[in-house]
Amino acid sequence: MSNFGAEHIDLSQVQFTPELLRLLPVEMVRKYRVLPVYKAGVNIAIAMADPSDLNAVDQLAHFLNSIIELRVADKDQLDTFILRLYGSSAR
Repeated sequence: MSNFGAEHIDLSQVQFTPELLRLLPVEMVRKYRVLPVYKAGVNIAIAMADPSDLNAVDQLAHFLNSIIELRVADKDQLDTFILRLYGSSAR
C-alpha cells in the first residue's frame, strides 16, 4: 500500500493530551479510524491507517478548518490506541 508521501508514526511515541483528544469527536475518530497526534498553529497532524481515503481527509480538513498533515499508523496499533483513549463505546 502506498503511503501517499505520508510519514509513518509510532503512536506509542505520541503524548496524547486532553486538548489533542478534544480536537475530534469520538464518532469521527471511530468512523474514519483516525487520531490527532500533533497540533501547531493551523497545522494538525492526523494518524490514519489509509491516507488514500480522500473522503476522510476532506471531511477532517473541513471539520477542523485546518491544514491536515497525514501520518500513517499501523492499523492494529491505531485500533488499540482508539480503544485505550476513547473507550469501548461512544459517549
